[in-house]
Amino acid sequence: MAHGVILFAHGARAASWALPFEKLRERVAAMHPGAHVRLAFLELMQPDLGSVVDDLTNESVERIDLFPIFLAVGSHLREDLPQLVSAAQARHPGLHITVHPALGESEAMLAAIAGGIGQALAAS
Repeated sequence: MAHGVILFAHGARAASWALPFEKLRERVAAMHPGAHVRLAFLELMQPDLGSVVDDLTNESVERIDLFPIFLAVGSHLREDLPQLVSAAQARHPGLHITVHPALGESEAMLAAIAGGIGQALAAS
């Protein structure tokens, strides 16, 4: 069974905003060479979540792990994301999508951010 991974970010008007997310996508893809790893954006940038899900199902993906690359849960993750996921599953009834917690809720992420701040403070 083909496996998809979607890194879901907010989006911004400036194309350069997406560069760190693309680097993250490349790292995740390198760590999981068998997975179809994609970026999707909520707004202002393409591709959107629905398009990425449609593309992955066209590649025979039956299972998707979706990781919201958000620091905290707000209305986008409480309201918008569940609606987008429901719409995608309605279009692809056999598809299984697991939505993981916001990345900022991960202890590992908080430790990494704190470590980065600590390094910056030590260098200044």
